Amino acid sequence: MNKKIITALLLVPAILAGCASYNYTDAPPTMGKMYSKYAYLGYEGKPRPIEDVGIVTTDGLIKIRSVDGLPASSYTELKTSGFYSGGRYQLHLLPGVHTLTMGFSDDRGGGSRSWSTSDITKTISLSKGQVIHLSLYGDGRSWTAKESDGGSALAVITSDFKELSEKTR
Repeated sequence: MNKKIITALLLVPAILAGCASYNYTDAPPTMGKMYSKYAYLGYEGKPRPIEDVGIVTTDGLIKIRSVDGLPASSYTELKTSGFYSGGRYQLHLLPGVHTLTMGFSDDRGGGSRSWSTSDITKTISLSKGQVIHLSLYGDGRSWTAKESDGGSALAVITSDFKELSEKTR
């Protein structure tokens, strides 16, 4: 009996480590204080209504370092901190074409950690109300950010953004 439990506990992190995230809700949820939630406002001024901006989400592993040459750290950050740095990430941008520079860091537990040794650049085009989801894709030698439509998660994105906005007032 104990061997089965131990085997199951060892297999779950290994299975989860191989799961791809094709939607904001696939990123690790904030199980208590396990994972973090982030929202960055990639524009000047007060938060704008979600329907007036475009949103980039990631799988929680991809870290957007700069947008159009400006460091992400220069933007307004709304955040809840968890034990692991990965989690739900959203970047609100004005509609238009944007160049993102990003790396990745995978520290989901399970005994191993990996990270990018160099950043990649990706150009995206966002319209009002659009959600683009970026997920980590690698073949063991190189990596990229796979782009997919994240619009189906808009209700959860909106709820998380409201929660983050209220916590940082």
